[in-house]
Amino acid sequence: MAGTVPLVSIVLPGLMAAHWGCLPGAFGQEVITPQVSATPTIHFPAKAGEFCQVERSDSAGPWIPVGMPVKGTGAPVTILDPSPSAPSDAVKAEYRIRLLRDQWVQVWADEFDGVRLDPAKWSKEENGYGGGNNERQYYSTDPKFCQVSNGTLKISLHREPHTTSDGKTQPYSSARIRTLERGDWQYGRIEVRAKVPGGEGIWPAVWMLSSENRYGGWASSGEIDILESRGNRVGETLGTLHFGGPWPNNRHKGETYLFPGKNAAEDFHTYAVIWKEDEIQWEIDGKVWQTQRKESWDSAKAPDNPRAPFDQPFHLIINLAADGGFFAGTGQDSSHLPDSAFPQVLEIDHVRVSQWAGPGSIP
Repeated sequence: MAGTVPLVSIVLPGLMAAHWGCLPGAFGQEVITPQVSATPTIHFPAKAGEFCQVERSDSAGPWIPVGMPVKGTGAPVTILDPSPSAPSDAVKAEYRIRLLRDQWVQVWADEFDGVRLDPAKWSKEENGYGGGNNERQYYSTDPKFCQVSNGTLKISLHREPHTTSDGKTQPYSSARIRTLERGDWQYGRIEVRAKVPGGEGIWPAVWMLSSENRYGGWASSGEIDILESRGNRVGETLGTLHFGGPWPNNRHKGETYLFPGKNAAEDFHTYAVIWKEDEIQWEIDGKVWQTQRKESWDSAKAPDNPRAPFDQPFHLIINLAADGGFFAGTGQDSSHLPDSAFPQVLEIDHVRVSQWAGPGSIP
């Protein structure tokens, strides 16, 4: 039985029978029979680094996925079938574990199909001090500035002043959300489909920061910018890495992409980074437009580690800012916008994170 994938079948309470079989594949000899309850609990072994998908078939029907794929750690895995269509006591259900190889495996996603931001995936930040860039927005946790409706996330910036408890006033209010302590990843394909606002001095961004800051404060532990749009320059977008030492000894490397058709404010576009151990690539609408190899970056804290600081788990951030140093030398100033131009809205159709299941290399 060496080199086999367990195929687990269960009959739910009332029948109380269970059996397992094997298919050619990848796990080894140990098979743990699932516990059976009103909502099935599935146990199975998973080798470290291997991806597997739990699937279910009801009464000889088609195989359907149960939850997201699982990345093994070497320890036994326990999964609860949470779906509303989980089999009832009177239905025979068969479960199997399918090993995923040489493909991108989606490990996290938000399709924004609900009616509010999912707190299991995102937290809201509250900050009114300019983000270190002399920005002029106050990041609020009020749902007004971060809404989910009709299948998209909408982060809006309003010309609505806010004064902090210590007297700092900003002329705009907006939102900034992040996956810290809810989702972070080391390497993978991170994709966002977005439509940006086009107002002068308005700064939408989708980016990543180190979750643990093992190499020190910004930008020693790195920053990956997936999407940045510079105000009314919506015919272009930027992809940038920040690294080196702590400010002001930080450095950055990146390029600018020019849209050949509809610009970033006219239509949704799909932005992605493919983050590998030795290089990071940027895609727009499925086409690679920039590649930065490890020779392009460095770490003041770990000069002998050519992959640092981009060898640690990072989390996602989405925000909509106004003005600041990002617009130095451009002549853009959001104060020039009429009141009728607000709110400015960053709209996100989805965010998806995939990781590569080997053993082959990423194409």
